Amino acid sequence: MVHRFILACLLFLPIIANGQEPDLRMSIDLASFRYDKDNSFVELYYSLPRTGLAYEQQADRFTAAAVIHTIIRREDDEQDPILKTWRVPVSVKDTVGLTNKTLIGRVHFLLEPGRYKFAVISRDEARPAVSDSVEVMFEVRDFSTRSTVFSDIELASSIKRTDEDASNIFYKNTLEVVPNPTLLYGKQLPNLLYYSELYHAKDEMFVVKSEIVSSYGKTMVSKGHERRGKMDSRVEVGSLNLGPLPTGVYTLILTYGDTTGTFSATQSKAFYVFNPDIPMDTTVAASIADLIAAEFSSMGEAELDDQFAMAKYIATSDEKNIWDSLEGSEPKRKFMTKFWRDRDPDVNTPRNEFYEEYQQRIAVTNEQFRSSFREGWRSDRGRVYILYGPPDYVDRRSSESDMKPHEIWRYDYIESGVEFIFVDRGGFNSYELVHSTKRNEVYNPDWERTAGTY
Repeated sequence: MVHRFILACLLFLPIIANGQEPDLRMSIDLASFRYDKDNSFVELYYSLPRTGLAYEQQADRFTAAAVIHTIIRREDDEQDPILKTWRVPVSVKDTVGLTNKTLIGRVHFLLEPGRYKFAVISRDEARPAVSDSVEVMFEVRDFSTRSTVFSDIELASSIKRTDEDASNIFYKNTLEVVPNPTLLYGKQLPNLLYYSELYHAKDEMFVVKSEIVSSYGKTMVSKGHERRGKMDSRVEVGSLNLGPLPTGVYTLILTYGDTTGTFSATQSKAFYVFNPDIPMDTTVAASIADLIAAEFSSMGEAELDDQFAMAKYIATSDEKNIWDSLEGSEPKRKFMTKFWRDRDPDVNTPRNEFYEEYQQRIAVTNEQFRSSFREGWRSDRGRVYILYGPPDYVDRRSSESDMKPHEIWRYDYIESGVEFIFVDRGGFNSYELVHSTKRNEVYNPDWERTAGTY
């Protein structure tokens, strides 16, 4: 809940912006670029909410800081990891209105090509217990060959021309490129902006094509631009409108080719769109069942296992047993296609509304309920949201003298009204379901005692 900011009697105490609960939920992204024959230039982009920091008043300003640690270890390498720590200060005139403000940054490393594990930890300097961490595997590419290749793609929230400024952490190649580490676009950010570098363009005239492809293989947006002149390196930037796209996972694909239509280099980047008000495209010629089948057709066995894990909340006991008996990708693809086809509420329409709604709920939970330890859909709040949808009312209560942070969700339409109560027992945004009045859910009317701080 957002509370009115009250200054009286709090001048010398840390202030939580807008009364928000501590939340340093961090997003990161990475991209590698050419540097020299031995190393690649790796950029790490990060973002975290300013409301997760505790502010102190100093004169007519409010100040806070995040401390970020990075641990980089090469896969299958016993050498000491690369460590880097830096402080990110924040100074604002007022903490009111910070709800939608994020702290965005960029740091770089010189690394030999190879596969690395990046662990990034952010902490509130004033309250070190308020933290978040993210671990990702990342392939640092080798750009030492003379082949025509793209660098990795950096997705951005803003790109504009600017004068060179050594103090601007987002400046490169005459541009200010502000990254979007969440990789999330939609109503609030409808234009996909991208930055990439093209190395060793060998044709006097060539074409760079940019297109957005849906998870089921349909090209949603496509642009092509002719370029002129052989060159060792050039910058490729662009903007693509995502406003009409429904919620889902998409891929940006850049390709390089000659003017005859022969393409010889490509690079891609996945991202997310959350547009709950945009219906799924019904102009496709194939039925939604065919589209779902096409979506699963490109997945390996591990990805299919993840897909069933996400669908397991609504699977029957027989379906779970059948899945456990399957081996190999092909039978699992057929199973997942039938699984969703059986749940199509109206087979006479080109849409499977149930599948669409389920995927939208997965997207919401991954954005809102991710913690340091698990994806959003795997969390207790994620499971409840996926099964029952958004609650009619949420009462969020931050840490009190005798109670840990907890949330009370109410659904008026289920069984004449039910509640779900989640408690952040560990203090890392890992809310657990401790009690519910819904039949066949966790029942513990004495939950307040178990949710105490002592």
